[in-house]
Amino acid sequence: MNVDDFIAELWSYARTFPMREHPWFQGIAEHRWTREQIILGEVQHFLRVRENPVYFGYIAAHAAEERIPGLSEAVLENYMEELAGPKSHVDIMFQFLEEGGISREAADTAEATPGTLAAIEMILGHCQRRSALEGVAMLALVESQHGGPDGAAALVYPELIGHYGFSEHAAETYRIHAEQDVGHGARQIELLRAHATDEATQRRVRHAVRLGLNAWNLEWDGHVQAMTGKREYWAGHSPAPIKGTS
Repeated sequence: MNVDDFIAELWSYARTFPMREHPWFQGIAEHRWTREQIILGEVQHFLRVRENPVYFGYIAAHAAEERIPGLSEAVLENYMEELAGPKSHVDIMFQFLEEGGISREAADTAEATPGTLAAIEMILGHCQRRSALEGVAMLALVESQHGGPDGAAALVYPELIGHYGFSEHAAETYRIHAEQDVGHGARQIELLRAHATDEATQRRVRHAVRLGLNAWNLEWDGHVQAMTGKREYWAGHSPAPIKGTS
């Protein structure tokens, strides 16, 4: 398939799970959740973010072995932003919980909801067993939807501060996602454009993108499950047809 058509196909999958429309983000934007409910959701967010160094480590190790031009650099950029500097992304996430009265011990020992558990296992298993390019593909369209001025993080950040009264310190994770994820996503999509040029690679990338979209949608489901106590899942929009299958 022509690579431009292939990237367009991948975006058609992303439109079945438009992140801004997920009840987690929409509920914050429309002030349907309480401050206390949001803190419960952020505990689940913390549990998933805590695994970031693990799956980025898997992707980085595969990238070093595969030696695909530009891939290691893109993965290393993400990895360093997660772990370098005075605060890791896990530390930044915990700022939200700390302001909400949650101790680190309570956060570390919290029970993951079904959505959170599914997301973590899907992400870790995929990154451990698949190539670095497939790991990048899993993230690319998710990060593109999360970041930027029109992304999900930018949608909720001003509401968390303005309506709900969380401090900028507490909500820092959403400011960072709004600023950084759109760049990450764009660079990762360009890697897919450069290297997913044959049918076999496109088939693997297609699977990885769909897995990532489903995994992160399940993560947001896990936030809502924690807030409501109901094991419910957001169906998104009508599924796009799966290409490359008989």
